[in-house]
Amino acid sequence: MFVDVIKILQFLIKESNNAHLKSHCSRGTLLQMESYNQQEIIRILLCERYPDNPIPEEINLEINKLIRWQNDNKLHTSVQSLTNNYNIANTTVSLWKGDITTLSGVTAIVNAANLALLGCFQPSHKCIDNVIHTAAGPELRQACYNLMQGKSEPTGSAKITPGFNLPAKYVIHTVGPIIRDGNVTEREQEQLANCYQSSLKALETVNDEKDKSIAFCCISTGLFAFPKELASTIAINTVQHYLEIHPDSTIKHIVFNVFSDEDKEIYEKNLQSFSVDSSRISPKADDTINHNLNKAHSWLQEADCLIISAGAGLSASEGLDYTSKELFQREYKPFLKYGITSLYGTIGYPWPTKLDFWNFFVYHYINLYKKWGKTDTYQRLLNLSLRFEDSFVITSNADGFFVKNGFGKDRVLTVQGNYANIQCLKNCRSDAYRSMEEMVDKYPLTAKDQIPRCEYCGSEMTVFLRMGDYFNPAIVKNQRKNYNELISGIVRTNQKAVILELGVGLNTPSVLRWPNEDKVERYPENFKLIRVGTGPSSTAPLDDIENTVVINGDIKKVVQLLNK
Repeated sequence: MFVDVIKILQFLIKESNNAHLKSHCSRGTLLQMESYNQQEIIRILLCERYPDNPIPEEINLEINKLIRWQNDNKLHTSVQSLTNNYNIANTTVSLWKGDITTLSGVTAIVNAANLALLGCFQPSHKCIDNVIHTAAGPELRQACYNLMQGKSEPTGSAKITPGFNLPAKYVIHTVGPIIRDGNVTEREQEQLANCYQSSLKALETVNDEKDKSIAFCCISTGLFAFPKELASTIAINTVQHYLEIHPDSTIKHIVFNVFSDEDKEIYEKNLQSFSVDSSRISPKADDTINHNLNKAHSWLQEADCLIISAGAGLSASEGLDYTSKELFQREYKPFLKYGITSLYGTIGYPWPTKLDFWNFFVYHYINLYKKWGKTDTYQRLLNLSLRFEDSFVITSNADGFFVKNGFGKDRVLTVQGNYANIQCLKNCRSDAYRSMEEMVDKYPLTAKDQIPRCEYCGSEMTVFLRMGDYFNPAIVKNQRKNYNELISGIVRTNQKAVILELGVGLNTPSVLRWPNEDKVERYPENFKLIRVGTGPSSTAPLDDIENTVVINGDIKKVVQLLNK
């Protein structure tokens, strides 16, 4: 598949009011951009674009190709595979936590819209309105514009449009009440109930399916600030009442889609009075990603060698999220006094004293490397690697999780360093390094003479992390030699290798991401790339993706599916 991303960009930039983009984004500049950045600019400009002038057909064709490719890369969940089901008035009602734009086999999804039904024009907003319009494509906004003709939709009512690039056939747009002062009036409660009733009635008008299904988002509980507990009660009661007074309804399956654990707990509590719908419970079907997951499986089966290329996204999927404020507050209480809020904040932090510096990194080593146990995802990766004649791990993560989970040290290259070693700060010689273990019994350090010093030059030691020009690559010299020999051997003997790239974003693309893409481009007969992750970790150059598949989804889930 070829998508002319540059043609899309040039059109959108030309018609936009963004003077910065117009002056700085020449064709050459656009061509040099990362694929993720190209697609982000397209998303932003489409989000900001008012639909008074239809997009030319040739441009619209390319946009739809791009959006379909993005959607196809996502893990989709079949509505028929849902198992958290209840029986309400002889109708199946499911509770499901996930991205509503990835629910397949559903007749319609419900969008919590604004009065104009034109979607959100704020690219940074994570509202459901934005999510749905982004996944559907600009034709959805154009359809709403043509439908509304500048009018406003009354609160509590609903209108239906095609779903365009969404898995769902239709989108039902309903306008929920806005709670401005925290107090919910009876009128606002009635309006929210009308949202659910109007949406069900709108779906009844569709005649192309006998047994219909609908997925509701949590209407008005986001930016519109309707209390979640009350909203859930109204949603369930309204659906129950509608089904009871419409026994001949064509709607046979209703899904309450929630996005947070809090929402899920609220709905589970409020659904307890209903019986479990055992008739719909069967062995749960796997989430699917259309042909991508099958293609990945096929490549893995055909390959002689597996290369696992892992970035921060993999660690984050296992709970070690360097951006997580919750993690730092929970696990790093002794260091909150420095004003640090996440582990990322410790990178390059100007510690007041050398003792502060060492106390943090020794604590981090004890708390992380020493205490963190084996995990299901890493064990699945280990099992997957054992299926191949040869395998190797190259990772930018310094956490030591691969070795901790049973991968051989000589087959794990930590290109950015690791927490298991300390080295001479002056890097006076290649063998001027030792194990971090010597520091464990010293914690907490209280005197300067506890700071480790180089046995050769007498200077201070530091952690083995790529934080300065002192970095000593000789510490992983043997692992790098093994990796380079593996790569050259694959090419020389014409073997087939799969690079399983997990959670590799754009913070340091030259370390893993670009070299992976380069191998696939230079040696297409030898290397295939399976890229897994979300956000920047889920994009790829679109001019040649014959040897690359992208799987946009939770890494833990994808690894589980690939391991089957």
